[in-house]
Amino acid sequence: MTRSCRLALVALGALASCGAEPDVADAGGDAGGPPNLLVVYCDDLRFDGAASLGSAFLPTPHLDRLAGEGAVFPRSYATTSRCAPSRASFLTGTRASTHGVWVNRPTHDWRAGLPFLPEALQQQGYATAWIGKWHLPNPGARPVPGLDHFASYEGPGAHFDQEFVVDGEPRATEGFQAEALTELALEFVERQDSPWFLVVSHKAPHVPLTPAPDQSGALDGVEVPLPASASDPLEALPPRYRLAREGESGRRGVGDLDAWRAEVQAYWELVLGVDAAVGRLLESLELAGELENAVVLLTSDNGQLLGEHGLRQKGLAYEPAIRVPLVVWAPGRVVPGRREGTLALNLDLAPTLLGLAEARAPEAMEGLDLGPALLDPSRVLRERFLYQAPALGGEEGLVERAVVDRRWKYIAFETPQGRDEALFDLEQDPDERVDLSSEPTLEAERARLAAWLAAERARLGDA
Repeated sequence: MTRSCRLALVALGALASCGAEPDVADAGGDAGGPPNLLVVYCDDLRFDGAASLGSAFLPTPHLDRLAGEGAVFPRSYATTSRCAPSRASFLTGTRASTHGVWVNRPTHDWRAGLPFLPEALQQQGYATAWIGKWHLPNPGARPVPGLDHFASYEGPGAHFDQEFVVDGEPRATEGFQAEALTELALEFVERQDSPWFLVVSHKAPHVPLTPAPDQSGALDGVEVPLPASASDPLEALPPRYRLAREGESGRRGVGDLDAWRAEVQAYWELVLGVDAAVGRLLESLELAGELENAVVLLTSDNGQLLGEHGLRQKGLAYEPAIRVPLVVWAPGRVVPGRREGTLALNLDLAPTLLGLAEARAPEAMEGLDLGPALLDPSRVLRERFLYQAPALGGEEGLVERAVVDRRWKYIAFETPQGRDEALFDLEQDPDERVDLSSEPTLEAERARLAAWLAAERARLGDA
């Protein structure tokens, strides 16, 4: 049976009649030559967004399969916790102070003079495609240079009945968007005769929190735990985060707890929809033989606060907002297991994918190829990094930068009126509930981190 026929059968739901469910673990190792590259790119998915990634209540068998058989980076971060800046970093391998995308509606040509991951892969003989949410400036969802296939829409999109623009032509879809992405992805793959690079970019679990009918209510009766810090008093937060909780008429703060629980349940039910869509896509690709020599990378543009510190949304330097899942599944190419030691960044995705494609990353890319850590779980490739962002919510003109290392997090808040600081011991206080910036015995630690932040800003030209 041809590739096209096999994919078509699965797309029509014939998989159920084909016998035992395929096992991704049997997809095979390195079949020789550059692998197919599949990136499952979520929107607002937290670092603990699957049972195997830390959730104690979430049934996510397909994401768990990837994590159980792949390399997992428990401390993977977005260097700017917003949709557009993070996507620009993924595609260029550079940070916000380089590509210049600080907000979700940039007005400049952010690609000018910078490397572009799809183009670099095209030069290696790859067919390249982006399917799903783009969320970078592109009026009319026009075709994107460097991408052979572009199926997307302008703006944030909708979870249901989303109209796509497919290579410049409008196409209506019905039902839950995550399911439509699977159909579009299979259409692209069945046409390929060369190695392919495919990003399936989910809107979920981004707001509005409206899960698909198959998942809506799936967590009824399941106890979704309240974060330990959810009821912390306002004065327990660093002053600038108090402003974030109170600002914008409290839009980013948690109000009524019953309403909050309903929102969080819907968020996790959207994740269940992503898991189901990923499972169907993997099963379809495996049946067609497309996973025999493949890499699957799972990640997200940024995290999400779900009540921690009485806050919701992203854009602040708290761990749940800036940490994202990072799983690399590639039988025969990676050693399975957790990489507890190294800090991974969204800047690393492009050079890592190029390395897996047996290509050299352009020198202008600022991230690291995580290849050595994929082969050796004990390898530590990075000790610390600089987080940089305009703060989301709170005081106008506030810029937030942080040094995150293996134990400490030092945050500097700057406005035209002055500067504040915060310091957290992530080892002793992983929930970041005690600001130690005024602790006299830690003055040397605070000064060390502040000096590194200043030196790193100078090195990067981050003014």
